[in-house]
Amino acid sequence: MKQTLLIITALILMLGCEDTQAENSDGFDADVVINEINYNSSDSFDPDDWVEIYNSSSNTIDMGSWFIKDENDDHVFTIPLNTLLLPDQYLVFCTDTLRFTALFPDVSAYYGDLGFGLSGGSDFVRLFDSNGLLVDMVEYDDDAPWPILADGSGPTLELNHPSLDNTLGENWSASDDYGTPGAVNSVYTDDE
Repeated sequence: MKQTLLIITALILMLGCEDTQAENSDGFDADVVINEINYNSSDSFDPDDWVEIYNSSSNTIDMGSWFIKDENDDHVFTIPLNTLLLPDQYLVFCTDTLRFTALFPDVSAYYGDLGFGLSGGSDFVRLFDSNGLLVDMVEYDDDAPWPILADGSGPTLELNHPSLDNTLGENWSASDDYGTPGAVNSVYTDDE
């Protein structure tokens, strides 16, 4: 494995290419993170399901032909060509753009309609690059240590800080109000 990585690195250097996307210990791209999830809205405020992606790097990332899946491999949303995720930018992917924009009219960086929704109990949110490589994945749940207020009470799941391991329920909190799509999370903390 190590020898293969050395050969790939040597080839990249020989071709004059630079790998600008860091990986975390799971092998996922650490620059693009699933940052907020709305999987079970309240009855009184229901924009339907949506997922927010965040670019924590200083590089613009071309997300064209990347795709989002839930737990079911048949549920696939392909991100449109020429979709650029700028540094420190958020993109929202929603199940129903009409419902979403009716309740969040100030959010301009969104895409949809996903063609599938997320489970109100537990589910996966998976992000793949255009080569089909897994970039990030969250398997959320509606039981502790995952924030239970995000299950039908109105709040969303918000990652406490983009550098935290988003596979762990304790790194997520229930949002203030109905979430912060397209903006810094309401529970954001510098205490990593």
